[in-house]
Amino acid sequence: MGQQISGASINVTDDIETPKANALKRETTSSVVDGGASEGEPVPEFEVQPTLTGYFEETRASPSAFFKVLRKNKVKRFLSSDREATGNMMSKHDPDCERFWALMSQSVLPDAVDTWIWGAAQFRLKEHLGEAFDPQDHDASRIFKSVLRELSPALRSDQKEDKKRAETLLRITICWLVENRSLKAWQIAEQLQSIFFSDLKSASRLAQRAVQKGKGAELRLAVAMVGLGDQIVKAAEEERNHERNIGTDLRHRLDSSRDQVEQLHADLKNARNTIAEQEATIAKLDQTLAAERQHWGHDLTETKAEQRVLLGERLGPLLEDAIDALEIEPPAPGVALRRVKAALSAIEGAKE
Repeated sequence: MGQQISGASINVTDDIETPKANALKRETTSSVVDGGASEGEPVPEFEVQPTLTGYFEETRASPSAFFKVLRKNKVKRFLSSDREATGNMMSKHDPDCERFWALMSQSVLPDAVDTWIWGAAQFRLKEHLGEAFDPQDHDASRIFKSVLRELSPALRSDQKEDKKRAETLLRITICWLVENRSLKAWQIAEQLQSIFFSDLKSASRLAQRAVQKGKGAELRLAVAMVGLGDQIVKAAEEERNHERNIGTDLRHRLDSSRDQVEQLHADLKNARNTIAEQEATIAKLDQTLAAERQHWGHDLTETKAEQRVLLGERLGPLLEDAIDALEIEPPAPGVALRRVKAALSAIEGAKE
């Protein structure tokens, strides 16, 4: 998978040197038969069929040779029968997904491969990871964490084959998530740090070695990661400052709200005191009214008694005498007049 950095458990390729150098390197090295021709010997030539099945059946076919054949035959899209047959045969001819990753890891993919490979990657990841890989989930970080939990034991394993297979699946997962779920590099590095480094000291030592004595690609990679880290820190600082401003504003609002609550409590206390005073006043008035009603009732009884005495004992006889004086024969109007005047006099006396 490329140049191994000492102290790390993931391969870092030299592909970032220059695109032309990469293309030249792949053209000159990828056609070598696995375990075949040694350095200095002529590279064997063979024809790769411009189909997916041709690539996976011919174990000697490198991605660069396969891409060359596709360009030569102007293949823009693979036939559905070819895609279906490839899906059925990859488990047999490429059980560890190494040849599949060799295609995916190329810097530039032909249109036909680019159209096919992302759906095929989803199929292969589901095949190897099962429920740990959920392509229906749109949260890239959650998918990556789930896959990492599944692969972590193998990534930490001392068994080279298990570790290599797990790394290949991890690389395919990362590539698929970056392309289809926009997974960010800092999210990947953050999750992988505990897998590849037991502590920050070992990570720092490796970074220093890459900067101090590493190859050009390692130096560029270290500088790129430092730049990314600096960008993340700045974004985190801006977010922290923004949250601090929000917190300060909220504290001011909270203090203002507390002052208002205290003022409302004071107003409520005053209102309750006023209500208590008014209730006491009303209670007093009720008592006074009850006493007045009792007094008025007593006075009314006395008044009624006096009226009965006035009407029954004083006015009645006088008016009866006046009526008798007028009814006798001959009438005695003078007597009647005197009795009426006496009655009027009694009424005037009652008013006083």
